[in-house]
Amino acid sequence: MHGWAGKILQVNLTDSEISTISTRPYAEQYLGGRGIASRLYWETVAPGITAFDPENRLIFMTGTLVATGAQGASRLSIVGKSPMTLPEGYCYGNMGGFFGAELKKAGFDGLIISGCAPHPVYIWINDNEVEIKDASSLWGKNAYRTGEMLQHIHGDNVRFVTTGVAGERLVRTAIAFASHQSTSTAGFGAVMGSKNLKAIAVKGTGKPSVAYPEKLKELNQYTVKICKRCTLVAPPVVMATGRGHLVEVIGKGRCYQCGLECNKQLYRYGQRLEGYRRCQSMEYYLPWKYSQEDEPVDTFFDAPTLANDYSIDTFELQSMIDWLYACYKAGSLTNKETDLPLSKIGTRSFLEKLLHLITYREGFGDILAEGLVRAGDKVPEKARAMFSHVIAPICMHDLVPPRAIVAHALLYPMEPRVHQPIIHEINFVRIAWALNQCQPPATPVTTEVFRKVAKAFWGSEEASYVSTYEGKALAAMKVQNRTYAKDSLGLCDFSWPISYSFATPDYMGDPDLEAKIFNAVTGVAVEEVDRCSERMFNLQRAILLREGWKVPKADYPPEFNFTEPLQTDPHGMNLLVPSPEGGAKDAAGNILDRDKFTVMLKEYYRLRGWNEETGLPHAETLIALGLDDLVPFCQSQ
Repeated sequence: MHGWAGKILQVNLTDSEISTISTRPYAEQYLGGRGIASRLYWETVAPGITAFDPENRLIFMTGTLVATGAQGASRLSIVGKSPMTLPEGYCYGNMGGFFGAELKKAGFDGLIISGCAPHPVYIWINDNEVEIKDASSLWGKNAYRTGEMLQHIHGDNVRFVTTGVAGERLVRTAIAFASHQSTSTAGFGAVMGSKNLKAIAVKGTGKPSVAYPEKLKELNQYTVKICKRCTLVAPPVVMATGRGHLVEVIGKGRCYQCGLECNKQLYRYGQRLEGYRRCQSMEYYLPWKYSQEDEPVDTFFDAPTLANDYSIDTFELQSMIDWLYACYKAGSLTNKETDLPLSKIGTRSFLEKLLHLITYREGFGDILAEGLVRAGDKVPEKARAMFSHVIAPICMHDLVPPRAIVAHALLYPMEPRVHQPIIHEINFVRIAWALNQCQPPATPVTTEVFRKVAKAFWGSEEASYVSTYEGKALAAMKVQNRTYAKDSLGLCDFSWPISYSFATPDYMGDPDLEAKIFNAVTGVAVEEVDRCSERMFNLQRAILLREGWKVPKADYPPEFNFTEPLQTDPHGMNLLVPSPEGGAKDAAGNILDRDKFTVMLKEYYRLRGWNEETGLPHAETLIALGLDDLVPFCQSQ
């Protein structure tokens, strides 16, 4: 098998049993990453199992292209039953860096963890040698210190995944944290804690074979060339509202064998502060947002490190802090009720106190440790009333609202969490276009280029008019398929797809590039990527149905999208969209049209080969995709 290592490691922590299974039965059907992990979830995790049940699986799966030398391919998917969702259910996370590549170099495409150890342990993988080792000395340590101790034991070049004290104490929003500041959401740090699993450490010296090395080399060179584009390396909010403090970009992010442009950058402020930051985690705690004008820049710069060290999800933290601030301003919560200095929201001292209370489940922190969606049942009524549609669980936010980008009205509801790559694909192109509209020299993505991208990547020029309904069902399906393929191949969201380029004559990217690289690595036909994507998305549909999703109701976005006009964007560009009449328009004031959405949803069902009234996959669709074993279940719904 070219590209794959050929086997998947299984570790049962209850009885210390270590074994392997072959990757081959899964590989060409589900590629790798989220695809294979989801299939394993379907086969091993029963609907009635809870997130903290020893029978829950924690499935780490590398992408097909990881460690092969393919550019922008370092990603690892984590799948299991999440404690963060309500109700607990199937979910997934994703991380880059070096851990996934090291695991494959050690000879494993993935790792399935079940059971619960009788005492704290960590898994040590040294090529094909696997041990379950005592972790008593690591238990009680936060993520960075744990990493340092693992490096002291196994050498500086060891790669690891761990969780901080929040994971040990089953904080539902606890993340899995990997070397080089890579993180995964969905509460899988807490699942590690429930299994008494402190860490996984790995060293590998092997490498998967490649079917056509010279072809891969040519494609890598081509990829590096056309990946020149707007990377949004400095979050506009930080630079625009940083009270004149310049945060300097001094280097690019570090992930295994990647030479592509990226949003993960090495930032520096002054002479002392330096570190890797990316996207939302860099912006989740901005002192000036909470009227703390005199707070030093150190606070916002260090905020991601503080959260990662405890291993608490920054998406959830951002919503939580926004809610606490709203309650403070309205007088709905007091210092006495929360044991928090609410007037100091935005300061370092407040953040440190909040993280401590949540991690150690002290007082009000014990409520917050259950996550916002569950905290709503336990906080005072006056505070509960301050919840809004912006404050929701598992990365749900309204930064890329369906009322502005209508295809997102299909993308948001059909996932167990808001998966960033799903909402990035259209929006990244829209942002490049919006920059062109505001400052034409900034990017070459004109309205004409936007239309070409829409036709090539999303099926029609109509898809470029993002706030209309025409062409959006097909666009949503194509984005979903490409995102599932990306997660299964191990490709980075910030580099893939390459939909536009500053380095090509027509400024267009290449919609088939991922499949061409897959063919060069594995020798498998290019067309199989699309077919696998269809298969994997239908599998996910079956998983969600088995866990209680009621369709078509579950496929509708929250009600406020149909009733509340979209508010003006304070940052200027998030709501700028192309107009079918030409030029640009502001999407502020938009609401979703329920009748038009229903027509669009039924069109989407038809395109998927699902019943347009019920949203259930037709038996012939599943059989054509080789999912015969799913037919009895789907027909019983």
